[in-house]
Amino acid sequence: MKTASITFARHASLLTCSVLTPLLLTAATLAAEAGPDGFEPPTNPYLADSPWPMSHRNSYNQASSPLPGPEPGQTLKVAFQEQEFPSITLAYGKSLANGQRAVYGSTATTMYKLDLNDPGIKNVHQLRKSDVTANGETGAYVVADLDNYLYVPKGRILEKYRDKATAGAAPQHHAQEKTGEFILPENILKSPDEYIIGINLTYDGYLVLATNLGLVALLSRDFARLYSYRLGEEETISNSLAVDEEGGIYVVTSKYMHRLAFDGNNIASVWRADYQHGPETPWPGRLGTGSGSTPTLMGTGKDKDKFVVFTDGQELTHLVLMWRDEIPANWTPLAPGKDIRIAAEIPVTFGNANASRSISEQSVLVRGYGAMVVNNDYKLNTQKWPLLGDFWTILLSGQPYNQPFGVEKFQWHSTSKSLKSTWSNNISCPNGIPTMSSASNLAYCIGSRDNTWTLEAMDWRTGQSAFHQRLGQGSRFNSTYAATQVGEDNDIVTATFMGVVRVQETSR
Repeated sequence: MKTASITFARHASLLTCSVLTPLLLTAATLAAEAGPDGFEPPTNPYLADSPWPMSHRNSYNQASSPLPGPEPGQTLKVAFQEQEFPSITLAYGKSLANGQRAVYGSTATTMYKLDLNDPGIKNVHQLRKSDVTANGETGAYVVADLDNYLYVPKGRILEKYRDKATAGAAPQHHAQEKTGEFILPENILKSPDEYIIGINLTYDGYLVLATNLGLVALLSRDFARLYSYRLGEEETISNSLAVDEEGGIYVVTSKYMHRLAFDGNNIASVWRADYQHGPETPWPGRLGTGSGSTPTLMGTGKDKDKFVVFTDGQELTHLVLMWRDEIPANWTPLAPGKDIRIAAEIPVTFGNANASRSISEQSVLVRGYGAMVVNNDYKLNTQKWPLLGDFWTILLSGQPYNQPFGVEKFQWHSTSKSLKSTWSNNISCPNGIPTMSSASNLAYCIGSRDNTWTLEAMDWRTGQSAFHQRLGQGSRFNSTYAATQVGEDNDIVTATFMGVVRVQETSR
């Protein structure tokens, strides 16, 4: 393991020592927009002030929202806007001078911009990417910052986009332009095949990147200063990473969960913990070995239990909570050989007491001390199929002969220091990232019923199905790993294999 730093002299005067010191953020800066339940994480002041500025919505990666979504009894309508290929995240930009905002998507071939201020979906602008990569993993995660710049990985390049003033057009209808790019230096990379897979934004305004081969890098948003840290030689990364307001950087690899920190000069390891990472060959539908989930942070506020949450790589996957700060003084390992940092480890069975196998590829959905997991255990193994290989699994994931079934919610109990399953539901959420609305008390996912893609809603407390809305048939409605997102107009939006879907009340 080693740390490297690179300074670009022409920009050095822009960076002061105070910027590089550990976080000294005021209480006002860290005040959470608590929403109706009081569980909103501290607001990251460097993210765009919007409903969904980055992948998994916030720096904690909780993918839950305080805003209301569609509710039972409403008459809903479905809008579809065609695009090239899926955008895993639809990043909402900040509110513009006229009170409107734009929404941005990134696919393997294009950047696109949408207007969701009125009912339906208006396609504003499309910008074709240069040097298109065939790698669908790089660029899956994006970040929009407070200045409305959008940061998008592409191979070992980080691209930076913004709106370009367009004569006669409203601000939300301005075209996009690429304003710069940063190429990871060859001397810190292990291989020509190394690429950026994860991105987040620290609470002091640095971009934090992770590569597939275990490099973690901190980069100033003006691309002036870079710090890097190499994890273990045999470790790979197939997900994004989480950050907290204390400067913690959380990365799960094919072998370990890590907490890193930046001291102003170097990135260093705070702790490393072992977990059950499973076989060396990915399960069908998985993007890599080990954990299939981006780390999610649980617990906010002083004197609260605080965890990093993820699913492990066992054949019967387990939900794992690790103490992310100090381990309680009287804490003992859960079992002989278990890492003492593990606070809880519970099998995910989706309600089947006899289950011997379960797989979840999606980040764990978290609100408060509740955590929800969806089933991604497909019936087909297409890893050796021609042309698309394992991607056939995802393309066919909504078909009755292949789709997985099951959603399960768990709850951490602070008094007893225990994690318990609270409910399971046998609906199918084939491949998309779920979300929830605390205002509506509903969890949502893109589902499939009778060969038709649907929006599924479940009561967050009981797990009972609240309603489902038919979206349509065929690959154009296949969520293809995309996030289910709560918008700002009681709506749900998601990208799909061939475009974008929006579900909202008919009267809007």
